[in-house]
Amino acid sequence: MMSNKAKMIIGALATIAVWATAFPFSKVALLYIDPLSLSVARVLIGAIFMLIIGVAKGLHIPTTWREWGLYILLGITGNFLYQVVFNEGLRTIPAATSSIILALTPMTTALLALIVYKDKMRPLGWAFTMTAFIGVAIIILWHGAVSIPIGALWTLLGMSMFAGYNIINRGLAMKGYSAITIATWSMFTGAVMTLPFVNHAVDTIIAAPPTAWFAIAYLAICSSALGFVFWSYALEHAERVSDVTNFMYLSPVVAAIVAALLLGEIPDLGLYIGSPIILGSLYMFNKCR
Repeated sequence: MMSNKAKMIIGALATIAVWATAFPFSKVALLYIDPLSLSVARVLIGAIFMLIIGVAKGLHIPTTWREWGLYILLGITGNFLYQVVFNEGLRTIPAATSSIILALTPMTTALLALIVYKDKMRPLGWAFTMTAFIGVAIIILWHGAVSIPIGALWTLLGMSMFAGYNIINRGLAMKGYSAITIATWSMFTGAVMTLPFVNHAVDTIIAAPPTAWFAIAYLAICSSALGFVFWSYALEHAERVSDVTNFMYLSPVVAAIVAALLLGEIPDLGLYIGSPIILGSLYMFNKCR
């Protein structure tokens, strides 16, 4: 029998594997289809799988307009609109750069929690927040202020949106909603938002080569649905939440390696300088906040 720690490690590593590889696989899909079509496919297919998982696990069905309103906000900030912004960002920046910027999500979430939930933060937490954003500035300004890649700005917007998703998610969790229920209904509402764009997405995807179909299937099934299942499994067997979230620091490394092998993307010097600053700041922030 495996220990809880071993189960936590397996779950966390499996999650990072499918989440980090979403960056290069999205880049592959975007070679053949537009960001909107990819977002529609990923959210819609992922929602179908999550509904199957949710029904099997037992779902709380929303009964009030307030509940549905919160799930709609989650569908916007963590699923449909977030996916559109995320994919738009990947069109013009390397997968490794995108993963580094999105690694700021836990820190941004903590800053929002300071405002919304009055969570306290020590002075060192603020200090490492500043150094992390200095690292981001180095990456996006490396070639000069006049050439800030628009993809980096899209990705920063996506990161901020997902931090908002985490805050709403936390509020529901504090009221006793299960992780499976929150994820399922947020993906469901996100999928409903994709319906006006399904015809366009189907036409675009049908015209794409099988390589794009494989990338879409991987993103929807593995990076979306299974990624959440793995993450929940890891959290279920963890002694502390931070034991799991610390594994997120591996995500940019995995994304960079897979992007180099799959896409031939070699990061520029700005990423090599900014990344250690960001990752080191994130690690120390988690320790000192």
